Amino acid sequence: MSAPHSALPAFLTKVTALIDADKYQDVAEAFAAFVKEHPTTRYLASEPLPFKVNVRLSKKYGSSATSTFTLRHTTWAEDLKRSLSEGPDAFAALAGKYDAEVAEVAKTVKKVA
Repeated sequence: MSAPHSALPAFLTKVTALIDADKYQDVAEAFAAFVKEHPTTRYLASEPLPFKVNVRLSKKYGSSATSTFTLRHTTWAEDLKRSLSEGPDAFAALAGKYDAEVAEVAKTVKKVA
C-alpha cells in the first residue's frame, strides 16, 4: 500500500511548471482537485505555493523587486495561501495582482549586481 502523501511530489512538480508559466488559474484548479482527492494533504499542498510564486517573481523581476514588495506587503504569502480556500478565481486574481505589483516595483528598484 502506498503512503497517503505519495502523490504530493508529482502535484508540486506540476504546479511549479504552471507557476513558471504564469498560469495561476490552472495552479488553483490543480490545487482544488488535488485537495478534493487527497483532503489530508491540504496543508502540505498549500504551504509551498507562495514560496514557488516568490521564486517565479524573483526570476521574472529580480530579487530586489520581490524583497521590496515583501517589505511593503509582509502578509502577501499568507494572503495568497488563504486565497486558495476562496477558490481558483480568487487565487488567480491575487497572484496576478501581486505579479503586476512586483513588476511596478521592479521599475523603480536598482538591480543588485
